[in-house]
Amino acid sequence: MKILSTIVIIVIAVIIFLLSANEKKEIPKIQNYNKKVVEVEKVKSQDFAKILKLRGFTQASRVVTLKSQVEGKIASKNFSKGKFYDAGKQILLIDPEDKVAKVKETEALLNQRKKEYEIAEKLYKQGFRSEIKFTESRTNFEKALAKFEKSQIELNNTKIIIPFDSFIEESYVELGDYLKKGDSMAKIVDLDPIFINLTASEKDISKIQVGQQTSVLIFQKKYEGIVNFVSKTADPMTRSFKIQVEINNSEKNVLSGLSAEINILLEPEKSFFVASSLISLNSKGEIGLKVISQNIVDFIPVEILSDTGEGYWIKFKKDIVDTEINVITQGHEYTTKGESVEYKLTNDE
Repeated sequence: MKILSTIVIIVIAVIIFLLSANEKKEIPKIQNYNKKVVEVEKVKSQDFAKILKLRGFTQASRVVTLKSQVEGKIASKNFSKGKFYDAGKQILLIDPEDKVAKVKETEALLNQRKKEYEIAEKLYKQGFRSEIKFTESRTNFEKALAKFEKSQIELNNTKIIIPFDSFIEESYVELGDYLKKGDSMAKIVDLDPIFINLTASEKDISKIQVGQQTSVLIFQKKYEGIVNFVSKTADPMTRSFKIQVEINNSEKNVLSGLSAEINILLEPEKSFFVASSLISLNSKGEIGLKVISQNIVDFIPVEILSDTGEGYWIKFKKDIVDTEINVITQGHEYTTKGESVEYKLTNDE
């Protein structure tokens, strides 16, 4: 009987062991069957034009220092520093007295040489004057004509005229000053149009072209501008490229040297708009978006084009053929790339 009891006990122990082993084997099957369920939203691509924001400063389109082309004493001064003058306005007069006398002297000489030349030409045609003498008379006439024209130019240069509409920025002379040829008299500044100087990185330079429309913000006032210059070489130190934008300044209220914000509207490209909370990082530190493709989680690196405050306009760093993607909106924090999941569409049409 003792032997029989022992056998029964052993059989019961073996059965219990086998049952517990089978239970342990069934657990993984149950876990595999219970897949994670996430919420997914269909997001369609749209054409989005990124606005490239740059900063620069204003610069006068022309800054010229007027210099004397003749010697003489300043006889009159008709301008004030800081005021605006139209093109053609006479602002200075250098005493022309000796220049007038020079014109009369050269004019008299010219009349004499002209008569000599006419007589020499007549005699030469009649055969009473050699070709050498005739040529000499013509040369003397031409020299006298050149001296006369030069004296007239010097007389005209005693009147200092504003060459274009401008402000007088600096005055270097006073009434009675004696000027030598090349002495500075005044600095003039043209503010219409006015230029905006800025730089663009090597990443953005390919997106900027001459003739491109821009929006310029100066002291919270908006101006329309156009790109009129794009440098072909980068600064060797900063690796940035010089850009110049031109804006109309007919009211002359934009001064040179002001800070400006320039917005350049780039060409539209296929983009997606998503909530900022859906953007995450992978193990490599790349920012991206988790999407569902055939029930498999995928992480796709993205580039953020614009932050609207309500979400991000993004584009994928790899080519996406689809115009519609399934973005994980709930549960993306607990899923990993390559994981098989079940999903429920929240905006299925």
